[in-house]
Amino acid sequence: MARENIDLLLVTPGPNLRYLSGYKAKNLERLTCLVIDSNQSLKMIVPSLEKLSAEKADVQELGIEIVTWNEDENPYEKLSEISTGKQISLDGSMNAAKVLNIQHQFDGSIFSNADQLLSDLRSRKSAYEISQLELAGKYIDEVHSQIVEIFELGDTEKSLAKKIHNLIVEVGHDSVDFVIVASGINSASPHHEPTDKKILSGDVLLIDIGGTTPSGYCSDCTRMYCVGRIDSEFKNKYEILRQAQESAVSEVSTKITAAGLDSVARTYLEKHNLGEYFIHRTGHGIGLETHEEPYIVSTNEKFLEDGQAFSIEPGFYIENQFGARIEDIVVKNGEDTLICNKNTKDIVVI
Repeated sequence: MARENIDLLLVTPGPNLRYLSGYKAKNLERLTCLVIDSNQSLKMIVPSLEKLSAEKADVQELGIEIVTWNEDENPYEKLSEISTGKQISLDGSMNAAKVLNIQHQFDGSIFSNADQLLSDLRSRKSAYEISQLELAGKYIDEVHSQIVEIFELGDTEKSLAKKIHNLIVEVGHDSVDFVIVASGINSASPHHEPTDKKILSGDVLLIDIGGTTPSGYCSDCTRMYCVGRIDSEFKNKYEILRQAQESAVSEVSTKITAAGLDSVARTYLEKHNLGEYFIHRTGHGIGLETHEEPYIVSTNEKFLEDGQAFSIEPGFYIENQFGARIEDIVVKNGEDTLICNKNTKDIVVI
């Protein structure tokens, strides 16, 4: 905050608040807000009915003073009573109603988005955070390892997705973030929503799944399956994709920018005539959110740093035919890249 000339940092419920305070607060219309000023004063304004929840999260152990407000009070007036500042930085996930109320209350102040400040902190994971990402990877690997067992002939994309949804929670996640089950020509749609389409013999099956663990850290992993048999053309293209993905993973341990890492996978696919079908970035950071900094994309010229966790997930998507993606979560750790997903990258026949 001192470096950026920020007088006041205001953070409402969401991943930034959980990162800074450990408090998984409800994102209500009522104002809950962590207040950090340039004098290193820490306060959290919460509705009276949420006071016990904040205390249970042990925010006071971090030196955060809890300030409550009642239903007949204006929480934004109370906020201005306990804090002042000319340069005010606001949590980027704060909703518009709260932003407008704060701007009205602090009329004349200059406002900025706190996301860059906070994402720089959050992108460099501590040893504890890395251990939680490893655990999340173990959980989602266990789900993928059971796909063969839970699949039944006659399953639709939706029915298989429902089984996977239940399994994600059963193996240790606290909640399910997404389940992509894309079969046949639907596998050419990267973010396909499961439908009532039956999964047929000979279908390519793309399964991309993720959830959030009790500690708040996310999993995300994509693997490829084929029903009954593997089409020879698909297998050939898949092996090219696998080499592209593994080449990118091997470069994580070098001094490289996010754009450079994106280029490793992209260039390999281009050399093998699949570049035009790779229509998204190579990866995204992961932590308390499934998608966060750093983004492994051609426009990100920042060097990757030790402690950063991100996906490596090149793919190809040929409309009206098939698509494929391979995704692992990795952590940059000097010369020893940590790979959180350890299950097979072979095409699994079910």
